[in-house]
Amino acid sequence: MSIHPFVLLITAAVLLWQNRLLASSDNEQELNERGQGDRAALLASSLIFMIAAALAVVGNASPELASDKDFDQFSGLFEQLALFAALPLMVINGFTRVLGFDWDRTIWGRILLAICAVFALTRTSEWLDYWLMLILALGAITFVLPIIRYRSFAFIAPLVFWLMLVVGYSGLELRSTGTSDQQHWSWLGLTLIPYLICSNRWLSFSRPS
Repeated sequence: MSIHPFVLLITAAVLLWQNRLLASSDNEQELNERGQGDRAALLASSLIFMIAAALAVVGNASPELASDKDFDQFSGLFEQLALFAALPLMVINGFTRVLGFDWDRTIWGRILLAICAVFALTRTSEWLDYWLMLILALGAITFVLPIIRYRSFAFIAPLVFWLMLVVGYSGLELRSTGTSDQQHWSWLGLTLIPYLICSNRWLSFSRPS
C-alpha cells in the first residue's frame, strides 16, 4: 500500500483541527467573531483534502473496489477537487489574510463556488494547468508579503519550502488520476505544511509575529 495518500490525510487532519469552528455555540455574535470566516474556508479545504486522501487509501487497500468504474470516477473527481479547488481556496485564503482582509463565511462560500466554476470550465483544457500555476505563484507572493510588510524573517523558511514545492510541481502528472505513481499525494500533502506553520498558533499572516 502506498504511503503517499497518508501524507495528505495526516496534514489535512491537522489543518482541520487547527481550524475547527465554534459550532457548539448558540451565540451568533461569537460565531461571527473575527477569523471565523477564514477558519470556515480552511475547514472546507481540509474536508475536501481528507475525503480525497481517504478515497485514495481505500482504493489502495481494496483493488477490487478501485477497479469499479463508479468508485474510480468518484475518487478521481475528489482528487481533482483537492488539487484544483481545495488548494486554490487555501492559497487565496492566505493571500487575503496577509492583505488584512477578514471576510465572513458567506463570502468564502461564494469564492468556493467561483473556484469550482473555474475548475468545471477548465478541467478539459490546458487552462487548468495555468490556473494551478497562477495559484502556486500567488502562494509564493503570500509568503513574500509578510517579509516585506512586517520585516518578519520567520516567513523565509515557509517561502523557501513553498518554492521547492513549486519546482517539484513540474515533475508531476496531476491530470492523471488513478495512476500507479502516487507521488502527487505527498506533494499535495506537503503544500499544507507552510499553512499549518503560518496559522495563528505559530506565525500570522495578519499581524507581526
